[in-house]
Amino acid sequence: MKLKTKILSIDDNPQNLSLIEKVLNDDFDIVSSDGNSSITELVSKEQPQIILLDIKLEGKSGYDLCKELRNSDIGTDIIVIFVSALSTVEDKLTAYASGGDDYINKPIDIVELCHKLKRLEKRIREKDFLKERITQVSNVAFTSMKQASELGLLIEFFKETMTVTKPDSLFIKISEFFDNFDINFSLEFRTSERQLQYPKNNVSTLELEVLSLGRKAKKIVTFGKNILFSSQWCSILVKQIPMNDEDFLGRIRDYFAILLNIIDSRLMFMESENRRSNARERALDNLNESLTTDFFEIKQNVLSQEKELLALLSELTCNMDKKAISMGLSHEQETELIGLFEETKEQFQDAIGVSILIDNKLENVNRLLTQIH
Repeated sequence: MKLKTKILSIDDNPQNLSLIEKVLNDDFDIVSSDGNSSITELVSKEQPQIILLDIKLEGKSGYDLCKELRNSDIGTDIIVIFVSALSTVEDKLTAYASGGDDYINKPIDIVELCHKLKRLEKRIREKDFLKERITQVSNVAFTSMKQASELGLLIEFFKETMTVTKPDSLFIKISEFFDNFDINFSLEFRTSERQLQYPKNNVSTLELEVLSLGRKAKKIVTFGKNILFSSQWCSILVKQIPMNDEDFLGRIRDYFAILLNIIDSRLMFMESENRRSNARERALDNLNESLTTDFFEIKQNVLSQEKELLALLSELTCNMDKKAISMGLSHEQETELIGLFEETKEQFQDAIGVSILIDNKLENVNRLLTQIH
């Protein structure tokens, strides 16, 4: 049911007020005044949409009341129709100059008045409807811009976390995202090896229990003014959300569900990288252990061969000395033979020196593997 248009009738003649009330009461909400009350106080109280204003009043004239109304903050949109027996052009110009919208002569033509008021009522309702539509469109536009801005934050979060490889760094990025919504939260990261709760050393025992429930809970659980978002890899406890704003609440649920998916992808990547890193560590450990063993065996074999060769060389030297005496060689021949043998001995010792160099190289390789590990 539509509300009636409210009309304020101001006249110091009770008969005129009574006539207006009788004629218009069925179609309009009529309020009457003799003009002695403050026009601004009366309008503030009654909130009329149309004023029927007599010009000749006791005290202030209708012109004065209209000017006072127009100079106030509350009377700019109210339609003022002067009702007067004054009918000259000067009177009407004065009425318009004081802020009037229309003019009706007395005695009042009731049919004309009713038609005029009906047209004004239609115009008022069209104007109100237009204002309402403008407000709705403005709200939709504002909401759309706000949503676009908030989605931009999600996209920025996704981009900034692409290079994050540590849980602590990921939490910092999540905190920066939540700061944009002025909402408090705590969370738990879950990996194959451990659970990490944030903010560190600032999560209550009760919150720890709630976060742990997220390991088996549904994806979104609401309790009181709190919402728990959960997945295999993460639980986010969003605290003290304004539940009275359904639009904001709906957007928050959607955004944080998307946020959880982004966090999951990063945690899965970190888990995969951690497994690969552990595999590399184990492979390096095995290689280092294997090479250390092999190097030691090679070194021992080289040393053993060196000892055997040196022993053979010493034995050969001794035998050569004996043979040189029994063979009856001249001093020159004996000196030449021994010199040749000593030269061979030096070459042999040089060969042993090369084995020592090889041993040093193997030691360097072992040291480098240790540093890599």
